[in-house]
Amino acid sequence: ESSPEELVESIAEDLNPACPLPPDRLLDGHSLLFEFNGKAIQNLVDNFLTPKNSRVDLVSSSFGRASDFVGEDAGEDAEHCPSLLPNNVPHIDNGGSALNFSVASGVKPQTEPMFGTTFWCHAIDSSLLEEWTKLSSPSIPPSSSNLNLPPVNPYIPTEFDIKPLPPDDTHHPLLHCSFKMCIVIGKKKTWLPATSTKYNSTTNSMLFSYEDEDEKWHIFDIVYSKSEEVCIDYEGTVDSKKIKFRITALPTEGHGPVLRYGDESDYDVEDGITFPPIPPAQPSSRLPALIVDNKTLKLWYLQDRKFHRPIAELRLRLICPNSNKSPLHKAVSDLFVVLAGDAILETTYMATVCELYSSISSNDAGFSIRVHGFDDKLLDLAEETLNACLSFRGLSDETLLPNIIKPGRFEACLEALLRRYRNSGMKSSKQVTDIRLQCVRPTTWSAHSKLTALENITVQSFNKILSENLDLVCVEALLHGNCDKADATRTETIITTAINKSGTGGFAKKKWPYQQVIKVPLKDSNHFLVAPSNDPNEPNTAVEVYFQISLDDRRTRVIVDLLSHIMYEPLFDQLRTKEQFGYQVSCGPRWTFGIIGLSFKVVTASKSPTEVSDRIERFLTEFRKELVEMKREPFVEQLVGLAKNKLEMNDSLEDECSDFWEQIVEHTFEWESSRNEAVELRNVTKAEVIEAFDKWFAPLSQTGVLNKRRRLVVQVIGTSDGPTSMGRPLVEPSNVGNTIDCSVKDFHKLAGNGATWGKIL
Repeated sequence: ESSPEELVESIAEDLNPACPLPPDRLLDGHSLLFEFNGKAIQNLVDNFLTPKNSRVDLVSSSFGRASDFVGEDAGEDAEHCPSLLPNNVPHIDNGGSALNFSVASGVKPQTEPMFGTTFWCHAIDSSLLEEWTKLSSPSIPPSSSNLNLPPVNPYIPTEFDIKPLPPDDTHHPLLHCSFKMCIVIGKKKTWLPATSTKYNSTTNSMLFSYEDEDEKWHIFDIVYSKSEEVCIDYEGTVDSKKIKFRITALPTEGHGPVLRYGDESDYDVEDGITFPPIPPAQPSSRLPALIVDNKTLKLWYLQDRKFHRPIAELRLRLICPNSNKSPLHKAVSDLFVVLAGDAILETTYMATVCELYSSISSNDAGFSIRVHGFDDKLLDLAEETLNACLSFRGLSDETLLPNIIKPGRFEACLEALLRRYRNSGMKSSKQVTDIRLQCVRPTTWSAHSKLTALENITVQSFNKILSENLDLVCVEALLHGNCDKADATRTETIITTAINKSGTGGFAKKKWPYQQVIKVPLKDSNHFLVAPSNDPNEPNTAVEVYFQISLDDRRTRVIVDLLSHIMYEPLFDQLRTKEQFGYQVSCGPRWTFGIIGLSFKVVTASKSPTEVSDRIERFLTEFRKELVEMKREPFVEQLVGLAKNKLEMNDSLEDECSDFWEQIVEHTFEWESSRNEAVELRNVTKAEVIEAFDKWFAPLSQTGVLNKRRRLVVQVIGTSDGPTSMGRPLVEPSNVGNTIDCSVKDFHKLAGNGATWGKIL
């Protein structure tokens, strides 16, 4: 893929009048063929692509060196570099043919003028050309040959059409445009801003959303075709010419309403003076619909209406209640994922060539499968991948793996997984976050504990644990993209057939693998967990200060987001730029299985971990004063900036699908969470933000008493000289993982093993 600079330069050259490219082919004219000429192709193959017209280039790192030219000016290293030229290589005879070529033939080499590279140029021997000509004629290779044509690739797409939308909510040239509607109110005509959100082709009517969130259907007086010229200031009428409209803004492809109405409010929003307009809520037909809901399968489906590409996404979540109940069960799940991916590697390679991709991963509730790319053969690859995964269920002989696993692959995949565990958390920045998650999540197992659990595993013990993991299975799925109801029905059939064929499916809700998050004790003191870095040569020290807040709710979420948004720049400016605390300084909200938090992270090679922790505390004290003194205008600018971020449209189908899938995995099903959070931000006050900051983050209360907070400080200390390594525990490198696991267990005891936020889906 070329860089933007190269693309612009190429297009500028093609704009030259001497260039034969038409304007509508500037982007693809050099890479696509627009006319098919079979005779020309046949003539090229038969008469020009022949051995007699060929040129053979041979490049060698040992032939043609200075030491090969004995008796000539070979340079300084001639006597030090003995010739590696074999005695039986072809040489050039006086006629220039390739017969037993050697340096001793007396033919002097030529020298490339720019770099001084030595080379020979000569004709190919006629007998060799005749032999090549015989071999070039079409023929079937003998049965003894290892050369074969590749199998037919079943994933080559043949259909690229965009599937039609239902008539009650379909495309229209004026959809998502911004309008001014001339409506009679009393005896006076008033121009009101509105946005078109939904079109019904059966009745030729459009649903308009007005500024007060009132919605009304209007019937167009004419039928607009797809090729209708639509532009800003275009005027028309609706409802038998009772209402006149004028277009004020056009949407860009892949984006929703732009909400620009051609008045001063547009510029106020751009300048951050006023709150941006909130787009109307999406109709239910534009959001994922639960079309299958039973104990075995919950399937959501949504047809794409934004990006208009022949691509789709299928996300599957295989929920297995037993897959994460111990480090061994989780490690076996990880090994299963590696084995399943390895078993279908040849299949996924053929699909990848056709820009169709799949992946398998393990998670806290079981396994996930993702298939994405061209929609034509997407479900074929999904079926193949799902069947490969479920082939591990119900094995009759625990000493044998499924037939899809080739000999020797179990040992190879096991070794690859063990190596991954050993190399996990080698950077202090990643390690400190892993430890924080292990502290607040009692079933987040460390790489060391999983490595220990897999030390003596065999095929038989692997099959035994995996059969427990896969004993109970149900599936949550999302199909999104260029797909219709028929594709959704086929998806349901593929999933239910695969599960029922491999064993029983579904289980009672009481067996659901609920997640638990430990409550960080609410105290006026700090909870420290100090750990040495996994890598004995890691020079950096990482400190993460985590504040646990509460169960998730929208109001708390937006206030935490706003505080993080306001704090990020002064934190980076003060600690990173001015005081040079470390090359990585950041803060951000944390959402851990339904529990809201906020963390500060500093990675340093110059400060001690105690200095970093104390400096973050001082920053919070200083920031509280800045927050109180903040004027209304900069506070509104922060609100507007965060709202704009939340209202940004997704750039791709992948991003949109990921947002929907996150709601399904977290069981929140708030499809328009970003829009709803922007709405919530409109009435957040500065006083409310200060009150929240004092409650959750401020080190001291307003009376000067130490504030009680749910605060956890994790320090991963490196090995460099100076203050950075101060306080590093003296632990043998081989015992670091076990020491960290013991420290995490100690924190769980301190917090009270039963002190959690309750069962969370």
